[in-house]
Amino acid sequence: MGTHLADRLSQENHDVIVIEKNKERLRHIQDGMDILTVEGNGASPKNLNLAGVDNCDLMMALTNSDETNIVACLSAARYQVPFRIARVSNMDYYLLDNWLSENSLGVDLLVNPEFECALQISNLLTVPGASDVAEFAGGRALMVGLQVQPDAPCLNESLEELNRKRDRMDFLVGSISRGNRTIIPSGQTRLEPGDLIFSIALRSALDEVYAFCGLKREPVRRVMILGGSKVAVYLCNMLERKKLTATLIENDEDRAEQLAEELDNTLVIQGESTNVELWEQEGLDETGAFLALTTDDEENLLSGLIARNHRVPVVIALLEKLSYVPLVNKVGVNTAVSSRLAIVDTILKYVRRGNILSLATLKNNEAEVIEFMATEHCKLLHTPIKDLKVPPEILFGMVSRDKDIFIPTGYTQFQENDKVVCIAGPTSRKYLEKVFA
Repeated sequence: MGTHLADRLSQENHDVIVIEKNKERLRHIQDGMDILTVEGNGASPKNLNLAGVDNCDLMMALTNSDETNIVACLSAARYQVPFRIARVSNMDYYLLDNWLSENSLGVDLLVNPEFECALQISNLLTVPGASDVAEFAGGRALMVGLQVQPDAPCLNESLEELNRKRDRMDFLVGSISRGNRTIIPSGQTRLEPGDLIFSIALRSALDEVYAFCGLKREPVRRVMILGGSKVAVYLCNMLERKKLTATLIENDEDRAEQLAEELDNTLVIQGESTNVELWEQEGLDETGAFLALTTDDEENLLSGLIARNHRVPVVIALLEKLSYVPLVNKVGVNTAVSSRLAIVDTILKYVRRGNILSLATLKNNEAEVIEFMATEHCKLLHTPIKDLKVPPEILFGMVSRDKDIFIPTGYTQFQENDKVVCIAGPTSRKYLEKVFA
């Protein structure tokens, strides 16, 4: 997680220093990235001094030890680091949120990767078949990633021509993944079969987005989960609150018994996670979503492939090796989730400048979806969008104004206190951060 974030921030020309006690991992970082490193324990004041903690703007403590991360933030607070983030997986610490606050132990933000990953899966189940889902405007708008089908009605015409045929503009294609390319579309862009399109849509327009891509939205009612990982347990609790029927298969007998006691309305089965006959006995063919959430990436990919061959509509695999993520679509799995990636959006929101309300990164796509607050200092106010001199890699996708929410046109003028959802390519983020400062 720390390696991924360090690499990303370094590529964006931030000055990054990594403290790492594992020599092999440290060597990998030194060989592959243009960043400074310090060997040792990240909670040590001596190592923090060596890393120049007194000059840093943001400190992220992302080790596997909750206690190390909290102590590291305490040390950083003594050096008056402006913002401190701690990765904390034990939910007991969240009950002490006030105790961990800036005035006590100096943690500004607690992040729980496994919980965030489970929340991501829960959101994906509300939009079956989507590769990515993110909420904006307090949940009234969504960013949804869906693949264009060969018989989709959006083919053979430009986006401008397609928009003219619609009675209302309730969604907008914000970015396209085509092979290894990221495309920020214009009105003349034409979609192709297999394109993964990321649309900004009103929640009420989801069915319209599905139809646009040649798909039909079928609600998920039954879920089968493989593996009793932390992510799986958090997810089962969420599904129970949604009244969804869930079956969890866990290999380890002691772990299965523990989960059966913890979970009230989830059917827990002890059995081999790769036993396909067991899956079939437990209703695989009637399952709306199959979630491979074991701690073994290879097993999750293989299990997902088998479930897809059984025509399960939605298949999601938990993958911690980020190099596996691009393989997902090739083996037929709908999407991959990762606890390492799940908190990236949360952290990037604090790294970016400007009045950012929320942020979403996209899988296999270089664009970001960023929600800004337009203050009185915003440099885009009171000018029609068509007259704004903005980089071509920027698309304004949605505006939330008081109780209204709408997709802007070329004649829309931003007003103070508007919440604006923007799609930004990699070369235009700095511009947006500046104009929304």
